[in-house]
Amino acid sequence: MIFHPKNEKRGAGAFILPKKVSAACHPCLDKPVLKEFFQSFAFGASVLDTRPADGYTFTVGETAALPLDGCAYSLRIDESGIALAAESEQALIHGFMTLLDRFTAVDLDGGVGVEIEACEITDRAAIGNRMVHFCVFPETELWEIQRFVRLAGALKYTHLVLEFWGMLRYDCLGALAWDSAFEKAQIAPIVKEANDLGLEIVPMFNQWGHATACRVMHGKHVVLDQDPSLQTYFTDDGWCWDIRKPKVRALLRKVREELCALCGEGAYFHVGCDEAYNFSFSEESMDFITDFLNEVAEEMRAKGRRIIAWGDMFLYRRPSFNKDNVYCCGAPSAEKEAYMLTKLDKSIIIADWQYDAKHFPVETASVFAKAGFDTMLCPWDCGFAETSACTKTAKAEGLFGILHTTWHTLSRGMPYVLLAAVQCLEEGCAMDFIRARTCTAALLRKVMPACGDYVRAGFSKKQIGFSW
Repeated sequence: MIFHPKNEKRGAGAFILPKKVSAACHPCLDKPVLKEFFQSFAFGASVLDTRPADGYTFTVGETAALPLDGCAYSLRIDESGIALAAESEQALIHGFMTLLDRFTAVDLDGGVGVEIEACEITDRAAIGNRMVHFCVFPETELWEIQRFVRLAGALKYTHLVLEFWGMLRYDCLGALAWDSAFEKAQIAPIVKEANDLGLEIVPMFNQWGHATACRVMHGKHVVLDQDPSLQTYFTDDGWCWDIRKPKVRALLRKVREELCALCGEGAYFHVGCDEAYNFSFSEESMDFITDFLNEVAEEMRAKGRRIIAWGDMFLYRRPSFNKDNVYCCGAPSAEKEAYMLTKLDKSIIIADWQYDAKHFPVETASVFAKAGFDTMLCPWDCGFAETSACTKTAKAEGLFGILHTTWHTLSRGMPYVLLAAVQCLEEGCAMDFIRARTCTAALLRKVMPACGDYVRAGFSKKQIGFSW
């Protein structure tokens, strides 16, 4: 099993899945992807048939549901059936994932069968907001986006931050996309499936640095490598948007509008704003960036959304910080940090990415929290100690949540997506990285079967050499 709920009591015996399971359930579980999950987690030995029921419930047989008692969902399994109850649609879907996680293959005459050990469970995640970030690169195939969405849903993430690196066609400016970019009509069904899995899609477009929509180490620029005449939209080196210009702010506004329309209703928009190289930190420049972000925050507030921004450009590395933790801090002084943090709209959520902080606590998060911002820590798939330090700090300090980032390294880092999810769900976590690898591989076989396709098997397209 991957998940270890907050409260669990083992029972006697087990429920044996029939070849066809008839369940009464809330309509949110009557979705093709969830029925597909059920059959796949059952190793093809059982299919799910549903009929509507009142409330946030899923019931098989005559078993009665447990009271929630303040938990997000409860699950009772005995020899006569299954009873799942929850406080919301999303909690019901997460409880359903716990149920699927308990399917165990057993030998039967003529093939494989499935049993579920009797138990009583009540559960609530240790960290409420559990976000994961996925980048769509030119090397990313459409099935890889769908696979990641399915993995995130199975791992009970609450939000998926979706960032297109020159890989979505916009109506407002064709040069924002490479020739191989996806049409919105190709992405819309994946957004729908994400919602069916209990995930809210958070649109993301970097509004300051990373204007190239390409990683700096490779020197590509999605716009200027197609149309150099658009240079005036950017700083001289092309790395940042020249947000001082009304035409740039107007373009970025149109991009935000298109992304919100594609990603559907939601509570957030990620504006990026990290690694703005060559920023002068003059008072005039700091006024401009903070005023710009406050303007975007007000625009999004009218749409019922809050903006999320990376925190590195607003952070000063204090001499008092743990010397064994390497922190990424862009502000040159405490005074510059204080100036910007004082001016920024406090509705902005700060996503504090600190990829080289191996030791608890990750001290930078408290800077933003004490300044009045909801703060998320953001591990990357680069280390077990670093991920653990972030999740432990988020729990201990009651932070807004965790935003796990993946960038370009999923071919080796997908197990960290699982590890971060498990650490967010549980008060403590005993899973090591080797176990995270094997569990990730097992989970991928169920959420997106490879069906004999070598390239689609596992979490790397190749076994020799680096791949996306």
